[in-house]
Amino acid sequence: MRFALITVVVTTLLLAASPRASAADFGLIDQHGQFHHLYRYRNVETVAVLTFSYHDAESLAVARQFADACDQAEPSQLTCLLLNATDSADEIRNQTESPGNLPVLIDGSQTVAGTLGFTRLGELVTLDPASVDFKDAAIAGFETPEHGTAIDFHFLAALDERGISYQDDIAPLLQRRCAYCHIENGLAPWAMNRHIMVMGWSPMMREVLITRRMPPGQIDNAVGNWLRTHELSDAEMAMLIAWIDRGAPNDGSEDPLLVPPAPMEDWPLGEPNLIVDVPEQQIPATGNVDFLVEKVALDLAEDRWLRAISYKVGDRSVLHSLLVYAVEESVTAADPDALISGDNAQYISVYVPGEHSDQFGDDTGFLLSADRDLAFKLRYLTSGRETVDRSQIGLYFHDEAPARQLRTVMLEKPELNIPANAANHIETLQSEPLTQDARLESYSPHAHSRGKSMNLTATYPDGRQESLINVANFNYNWQLDYRAAAEKLLPAGTVLTAETVYDNSSSNPFNANPDQSLDASYSDQSEMFVHFVRISESLRDAARTP
Repeated sequence: MRFALITVVVTTLLLAASPRASAADFGLIDQHGQFHHLYRYRNVETVAVLTFSYHDAESLAVARQFADACDQAEPSQLTCLLLNATDSADEIRNQTESPGNLPVLIDGSQTVAGTLGFTRLGELVTLDPASVDFKDAAIAGFETPEHGTAIDFHFLAALDERGISYQDDIAPLLQRRCAYCHIENGLAPWAMNRHIMVMGWSPMMREVLITRRMPPGQIDNAVGNWLRTHELSDAEMAMLIAWIDRGAPNDGSEDPLLVPPAPMEDWPLGEPNLIVDVPEQQIPATGNVDFLVEKVALDLAEDRWLRAISYKVGDRSVLHSLLVYAVEESVTAADPDALISGDNAQYISVYVPGEHSDQFGDDTGFLLSADRDLAFKLRYLTSGRETVDRSQIGLYFHDEAPARQLRTVMLEKPELNIPANAANHIETLQSEPLTQDARLESYSPHAHSRGKSMNLTATYPDGRQESLINVANFNYNWQLDYRAAAEKLLPAGTVLTAETVYDNSSSNPFNANPDQSLDASYSDQSEMFVHFVRISESLRDAARTP
């Protein structure tokens, strides 16, 4: 590719039929499963976004001209993106190529198109990614047509026709998707317990929704079949954004959010067979708390098959995650790296806000040997007040050996070398071939603040490759466990490949120091490469049963 220096020419011409006062940050996934966040382009002078549709010949031709002009630009000055808010996600992904091979942002909810003020196909906006504001700018060698096909904002049209009810639409949606964390003394910074609170926080709600920071744990919908308990549908996203843009009104005299949720049972799965106290932790009011690792003796009289774990959290306002491992009781290492290393520790389960129990399949159990203790890896966020966390876990056992045994393929790199200022540093690791047929149960990726995306691929014995999950918008603040929604078989001989992409550049808003290279450690200030892949295998050897 030939790069010729192109000056982005400031012009006084309006870029749309309607005036634009200010833009907004946004985030969208593209046709290749890569996540694009406007603010992460802030080292580029200008980001240009053009609307088009594969079904609209005129805008498709304009998109090709746009791509040709962008191809001549200096990358540090101009980044070009295409926005498709009219074609289905499947249609966009199934195209063999895009105009100029540019990223095609999939705006299924049409909220980004609306936020940027687009009204027609073949329309261009230019943005300053550092200020996330509009620029009156032109691209050398390219002019947008004066006319184009109007964008059919079908979600807004439907909402205009039927209306949006806080009582019937918004409040139930918030209760289903948000209120499990946004509660009094919860991990979220405010409680969704009345309309006035939601209305007051609605500008911030809009920002975190449009940038895909919330709800947490968003993954690429096109890859795999996973339980997505947090995710908003396109229709839900469009409705919520439209309601906020209309002033977040309450259409009734009652407020459904004032009705407190039913108190959660201490043990939603019933009384545990064994309750284990997590060692209490003193949490300061402010500052960073590095990962804490604790070991607790179990003193089991015999081997037991674990069928579920429940979490009784002491202080939900600070406990961010709790990972549970089975470790050899003889290991007394104080060093966290040694205590929960892959050589002597087996990953079992993880607690994250919004999930209270980890129940394995009815036919599946984890073999908790009598010579094993438990180790806990804890992460806390400070809340502005000193507190003590006294959490417990409840263990539930099978009465007899199940048909399948749960185990974890832990893909971990104990050594990393992430260069300073590297924007897309890739690390990969392969498993050993599976020794028998297995069922994929869950996936939990782990990195720190430079982690950008994480994914898992299976290479089958016949050489065929399949992407199992793509965490395209990884967020260090949410170390989530993704659970399979349907049976996924991995035949014997399958090799699993884990990939983590790190952004150690100044474009990463979570990066405290892009000028330093990074190694691997449990400190928040360093990095990690860990992919927990839980599988289950048929128990063939009766001697393995307790």
